[in-house]
Amino acid sequence: MLESKTYTKKQIVNIALDVLDSFTECIEFPIKVLEIANTMGLKVFKATFDRDDVSGMLKAQEGEIYISEKDNINRQRFSIAHEIGHYVLHYKGKVFEERDNRKHISYRDSLSSLGFSIKEIEANFFAANLLMPEDKVKELCRKGYSINQMADFFGVSSTGISYRLDFLGIEYE
Repeated sequence: MLESKTYTKKQIVNIALDVLDSFTECIEFPIKVLEIANTMGLKVFKATFDRDDVSGMLKAQEGEIYISEKDNINRQRFSIAHEIGHYVLHYKGKVFEERDNRKHISYRDSLSSLGFSIKEIEANFFAANLLMPEDKVKELCRKGYSINQMADFFGVSSTGISYRLDFLGIEYE
């Protein structure tokens, strides 16, 4: 049976940075999350989900990530990073018992962003740190990039970079 572990924000930041350091060939912006997933042995597929509010899913045992083909590219990139976060934080290196034939599936839907599940909060925080590393965000701020320019640079939505700036305590217009 999988045991549950929680992480501090600092631990998640360091794990995201370790992932980036491990895949230096993917460190150009926007971060090549698809290549990171593939290099980790995770296959990424586009899918149609039964529910409209599902953006991504991880089948950890199978090493498969599914993202909504209906979502825009920025949302798909965040979903991939989010599912990589689940894999790295919650499943990688874990032993799946043979008798445990349940699928270990993690959905990223409208509830996941509300903060009810610690695993969803951790995966979202991991994804933000993977796609928008703090040092690079601060560098772009110093250079006078606008919100839209930063969103384009990181391959995220303007809402995504705004949340990141807010979390980092950076007041920006």
